[in-house]
Amino acid sequence: MISSRVVPDLVRPRGAADSHPHRPSDTRRAVKAAAARAKPELPSPNADHYRLEGSDRPMPRTTSVIDRGIGKPFLAKWAGRLERERMLAELADVLGAHLEDEQASTVLADFEQRLAPDPYCEVEKQVAAEFGTAAHELVEQYLLGRLAGEAAAGTTVAGGEEPAEGGAVDAALVRRAADLAIEWFEAVEFEPDPLGIEERLWSEDPQLWSAGTADAFGTANLARLVEHSRWNRAPGDAGASSMDPDLRVPLLVDLKTSKSIGVSHKVQTAAYLTYLVERGRLDAPCISCILRVAKTEADRQPVEALLIHPEEFARYGGAFRFIRRLYNFFSQEETLERRHWREKRS
Repeated sequence: MISSRVVPDLVRPRGAADSHPHRPSDTRRAVKAAAARAKPELPSPNADHYRLEGSDRPMPRTTSVIDRGIGKPFLAKWAGRLERERMLAELADVLGAHLEDEQASTVLADFEQRLAPDPYCEVEKQVAAEFGTAAHELVEQYLLGRLAGEAAAGTTVAGGEEPAEGGAVDAALVRRAADLAIEWFEAVEFEPDPLGIEERLWSEDPQLWSAGTADAFGTANLARLVEHSRWNRAPGDAGASSMDPDLRVPLLVDLKTSKSIGVSHKVQTAAYLTYLVERGRLDAPCISCILRVAKTEADRQPVEALLIHPEEFARYGGAFRFIRRLYNFFSQEETLERRHWREKRS
């Protein structure tokens, strides 16, 4: 069982006087003050940075920082496979239309022209992003309903609007992914914090200066959480059978629709915990969960919930700080290179 020594004052049984176990009474004023402050805003939906009122310094997105510091080789393999698949498909169309009455050079020129627009992998990446956004929105509406008392325990149908039929993403698969996530939230008896649904978080520490949006923050039943998830690294006695069935713990959940859980996802949750502590929402890091739900019925693991214990925060939180320094280094180098090429052209 996770001891209160590891997570001080953050584990409290259901029914305790404080209605929000993860928010001790002595920090409530700090929480209200933080909520009242201006939050970083995105200048555009696809921008790689936020803007904080009163500062001219761009605040990079958490994911932009991590992507700069941690390579994703599986994306390169995925992109290559998609590009090959499209090339074969396009070549079949071209040969079928021209082979009998056109010269080979014409066929190749036509083929090259078809590949001229944005690479196929970019299109597929955009579709994947739209799928994730749509699933997140359905889960968000469900959690907002829970917060308002509109969803009874056991509900597994997501709220909100589904993607339009015939669009780039399959509406039925989006609904399925959202329902898989909701079933897990129900199974662990997750109760969202009033401020913890799609919460904008950020750090004003000059060394961390960055921002992101956390999917869900609240409390969950610890025994059920362990039963329906797996530990990244199991802490001591992690069995659910020996736990108090009413014990609740604070929990940060990051929802993913990717094909797998990677190290960048673990670093991302550590960054969000860093922000929560800095903003006075937590006294110390809590358990975080990366909840991955499948995009297709062919996925052999429809739901994967990975728990990261607070004891690992130093590992992943430290990695984020190091990566943030790398981000600054690369940004400064790019600025110097752009200056060099401007001076060279002039």
